[in-house]
Amino acid sequence: MFFVLILLLFTQKGISQELNDTALFGTWEIQGTLMGENGEGWLAPHNHAGVNCEKDYSQFSENYEAKDVRYDKDCKAITSTFSWKLDGNTLILTKEKQKINWLIHSLTVGKMVVGIPIRPGSDKRMYVVYKKQS
Repeated sequence: MFFVLILLLFTQKGISQELNDTALFGTWEIQGTLMGENGEGWLAPHNHAGVNCEKDYSQFSENYEAKDVRYDKDCKAITSTFSWKLDGNTLILTKEKQKINWLIHSLTVGKMVVGIPIRPGSDKRMYVVYKKQS
């Protein structure tokens, strides 16, 4: 019975993590977009600027400030800063008068899937996979 339990633990896709502010603190590298419905489907890898460039990422700090970093073809970082707060499973990102809501579809140890509106005010979402950096 013990071995069956161990086998089940090791075959899980990931261990769910409690959704709270501290779970989001850190750097999250973009892995890609899920091609399917409602946060399910196969992963289309994110096209980073180049093999010699750093990976695009979002970073959430303990002071509720965040930054989104993308690299251009010359490996130059383009940084956007904003504030953030968590309201249930909605991550609210604010920059000046603009606000966007990310729906956190799932959070497991080291992996987060978020639904991002495809355009302002839209109910349709694009689901993006992030991997937490250590």
